[in-house]
Amino acid sequence: MKNFFLILSSILIVSACTVGPDYQSPDLNPPQQFPSQEVFALLNNGKQGDFDSDQWWKGFNDPVLNDLVDNAILENYDIAIAAARLKQAQANVRFFDAGDRLRASTNIGAEVQNSRGDGENDTSTSLAGGLAAVLPLDIFGQNKRETEAATAQLESFEAALRGSVLNVSTDVATEYLTLRGNQRQLELLRESVQLQEKTLSIVNSRYEAGLSPELDLQRARTSVENLRADIPLLEQSLNNSRNQLAVLTGNYPGFYDDLLSGTSPVPEYTSSFPLLVPYDVLLMRPDVAQAESDLKQAVANIGVAEANFYPVFELSGGIRLTSTGINGLPVTDVIVSSINALIEQTLLDGGARKANFDIAVAQAEEQLAVYEQTLRNAILNVETSLTALQSSKDRQISLEKSVQSSQRSFAQAETLYQQGLISFLDVVDAQRQFASAEQSLARETTNYATQIAQLFNSLGIQ
Repeated sequence: MKNFFLILSSILIVSACTVGPDYQSPDLNPPQQFPSQEVFALLNNGKQGDFDSDQWWKGFNDPVLNDLVDNAILENYDIAIAAARLKQAQANVRFFDAGDRLRASTNIGAEVQNSRGDGENDTSTSLAGGLAAVLPLDIFGQNKRETEAATAQLESFEAALRGSVLNVSTDVATEYLTLRGNQRQLELLRESVQLQEKTLSIVNSRYEAGLSPELDLQRARTSVENLRADIPLLEQSLNNSRNQLAVLTGNYPGFYDDLLSGTSPVPEYTSSFPLLVPYDVLLMRPDVAQAESDLKQAVANIGVAEANFYPVFELSGGIRLTSTGINGLPVTDVIVSSINALIEQTLLDGGARKANFDIAVAQAEEQLAVYEQTLRNAILNVETSLTALQSSKDRQISLEKSVQSSQRSFAQAETLYQQGLISFLDVVDAQRQFASAEQSLARETTNYATQIAQLFNSLGIQ
């Protein structure tokens, strides 16, 4: 017993020793502003009120879009997967947190024995019950580091869930805006086909009257069919968008065929934009938080690996009650108690523990590099979105002017052709430029709207 207390005293002396490095958050050290910081002010030009960060997609003022995003957040299965992983991580923390707590077990048993001797039967009975308890001693902090690693993993999954919600809401908005943009392009394309058919009718009348050669007639037919050939591609894109939105909201393809079959214009974003600097963005983005949590977990795993070099200590004790009796003799109760200390140490392992430690260190180095790269990618994403929005806005101004001028050119060419002052080739060229300008403007309007959704995604705003 004296030796036991000497061992216990030695254990308690070193019980404050926790091996492995303590995590220290790396400096973010972001630039003071984005290279295109002034674009935020340009985007807010003419907009009233401060930015409302609650559900940015509502800035498009489209009830259908709002319902789609709300449904996706509730029903999307990628979000459900992330939520389930979070629950697993929560249970994992509880599992490791219980690792250094007292564990107790109990057992009860009964036995009856018959023996025959000198013509008589001897019957003995026994009843035994016991309570055993084991107390692991986390001397070198292995369980502490395991709990830290599990907690960091939990934080990583929490960030992953936020990231999943952010990505799904962005995907829904982008797909919906693309759908509306393609509907507009299809509408313009059909109008262009009707316009070309009208020209074809004029050419055909002139051909039959002997005023135009067959070459003009064939060119008119070719122009109509070339335009008409683009219609199936847009219809395919519309069908794909409807199916994609169905899956994003947890439904099967075809679910939104009726709801989204009608044509609507691309909604315009009317709310203001947040005025943020890189530091704000890095604090908000889920992928940055997840990368730091993964780094924190990797650092904690170094302590777990290092603790394997040291002994494992465990205190165990028990109380056992035994009751026995023979034939009609009185029952005798025996109480036995015990307490033990276990010290377990691996002496030789062929270098496995050293290799495992080196792996943990290398993984921490890897996660640090991932974290640093994530910071830079985050700033790059925002900068890319800002420049894309500015470029799109500038292109729209030029394309609007192009549509106006090409429309006038086509009207003039059509009149001059009927008067026999220009060739039909000039009319076809004017029609082509007008249709192309309209399609380009419709595409750029759609691109601008989807770039707004991507900007909020890059800013990490949900």
